[in-house]
Amino acid sequence: MVKKDDRSPPKSYKERYDLVRHPSRIRSSDVIKGVFKDVIYYGSPDPSLIAATGTINGINCIILGQEKPRKGKKSKATGMVKPEGFGFALEMLEQAEKNHIPVVSFIDTYGGDPSMESEMGGQSFLISDAISRFCDANTATVSYVIGEGGSGGALAIQVADKGFMLENAIYSVIAPESCCRIIFHRRLTAGEDVEEVLPDALNLLRPGGEHIQQIGMIDEILPEPEKGAQTDYEFTCNIIKKSLVKTLNEWITKSRKGGKEIRPATIKKLKTKRREKVLKYGEFIDDLDKLAKRRTKRKFPDRVKTIDVEREDFETMHLIKAHLEKEGIEDTELYNCEKQWDPDKNIFRVAGGCGFVSLKEYKDNFYACPKCGKGEYLSVEEHIEKICDKNTFREIEGDLSFKKMLNADSYNFGSYKESLGKTKEKSFSNEALVSGTAKIKGKDIVLAISDLRFFGGSFGAVFGEKFKRAVDYAVEHKQPLISVCSSGGARMNEGPMSLAQMAKMNMALLDLKDEGILYLSVITGPTTGGAYASYVTQGDIIIGEEGAMVEFAGPRVVMGGGFNVDRDIIMTNKLYETDKIQHLVKRKDLKGLLSYYVRVFYAIRYPEKRRNRGRILDFSKMPS
Repeated sequence: MVKKDDRSPPKSYKERYDLVRHPSRIRSSDVIKGVFKDVIYYGSPDPSLIAATGTINGINCIILGQEKPRKGKKSKATGMVKPEGFGFALEMLEQAEKNHIPVVSFIDTYGGDPSMESEMGGQSFLISDAISRFCDANTATVSYVIGEGGSGGALAIQVADKGFMLENAIYSVIAPESCCRIIFHRRLTAGEDVEEVLPDALNLLRPGGEHIQQIGMIDEILPEPEKGAQTDYEFTCNIIKKSLVKTLNEWITKSRKGGKEIRPATIKKLKTKRREKVLKYGEFIDDLDKLAKRRTKRKFPDRVKTIDVEREDFETMHLIKAHLEKEGIEDTELYNCEKQWDPDKNIFRVAGGCGFVSLKEYKDNFYACPKCGKGEYLSVEEHIEKICDKNTFREIEGDLSFKKMLNADSYNFGSYKESLGKTKEKSFSNEALVSGTAKIKGKDIVLAISDLRFFGGSFGAVFGEKFKRAVDYAVEHKQPLISVCSSGGARMNEGPMSLAQMAKMNMALLDLKDEGILYLSVITGPTTGGAYASYVTQGDIIIGEEGAMVEFAGPRVVMGGGFNVDRDIIMTNKLYETDKIQHLVKRKDLKGLLSYYVRVFYAIRYPEKRRNRGRILDFSKMPS
């Protein structure tokens, strides 16, 4: 073996990208054959996920491998695992837990499949469930990033007790090409080729093993042949095999029958260490900011499309009044929900909207059409006004920022630091998550709201820590947690650190659920990416606001990858129709629904010790 000290310095991100995209790059199927004996393959429903059992040094293992296609090799694998693949991975994990068998996973994926078929199959829900289950796995787990770790699709089965990464592998919050389309879209529009932009995208994403190890997502970087793993499969497999045997031997003991097993006490210790490790994906000084009152700032959106019928020209006024009479609307001050004139039929028609609706009804529904739900994106202050009892919201961790983060200079620098500063000047928030305590119909709650005006509601290290601390507060004070999400997902500017927050937030929620505390998740538009595939879909009850856009990957990413986007599918309405969420509500009805579940929680905190033997909603004690 080549000594580490004798090796060349790490290659550039672009050089590593080229190596993991090499057509002959070693695949999971090659590693499994080269590392394990007595391999038995299971009938995985997804060609992009290999599921098998095998032995190494006499130790039985459950094996999961993400498989990319390779030129010249017949395979239906796409390198993008579908919902049925993640579901099958969870079944294999369950088998491993029952039999106390370690799980070894090999990561090599462009990302989770973003097609509309996978969207309908509950892709985000299954990725989120996989992250939580591997965070809490009741057995030993080991993971290897051997090629490309693509976003949540990789993280879903990568969280482990011991993590390794080949030195030329990359692990990214988003596919580099998608980063080009989002962050550097102006350069592409100006005529630059993606290949020209890729180096800058990769430098922003920082997907190298040295960075992943610094975060704590992996424990060790394994050497490759000097010119890449594709040049010597045997060398690469032996490196992986040696590390795996060493790792498993630390946990395995001899059973009474002479075999090898992992004892329950060992698994318990591993789970404790795993929890501590994941919750340190971004460490902060551990002191709680004081509670501070937050006041509502903006009362009415400036850009609302309104119309005064009496001030229109005679012909238009006549047509509008005819429409109002037909719809039974008596107001003359109206909101225009995507009005369009159809010259062929000589009427107003709407493409996805409802025409004219009463402005009063629009305001009463918190600036959303009372018919289809389409409306303005609300500020944090407006969400607070919509949900909470008046003047009861007190903010937690309002001053939490990179100033309290250990190693902050690795993430808060350059143009990103400048952008954060400018965003804070324009926003009332210091981060894209606002958390605090409040009351709903007199009952105490903990509230976490993403701020769409702050970097599109995206999450990074500070966001993840604020969410964790909100959960900790809810656990300590035994108060139900409500999250309200409108987010673009993980913040690319922080690279893999933002991706790591998906695991951190889900891990924190496990503490909440262990204590039997209610978690209500509210989806508002737009909700996409890592937010949707992590904490949003872990709600005990999930509520969608009518007409909100929600998608595993944003439309630009999906279409950029060559997939079609069906607007009817990526809506909360469709989630409700397909039983993925429990409720679909108009904005004005949200508080009443949340209040009901909060009251149920306080009335029946523990079913075997039910205190209230009457109706949950006691109308004689309802606050006005």
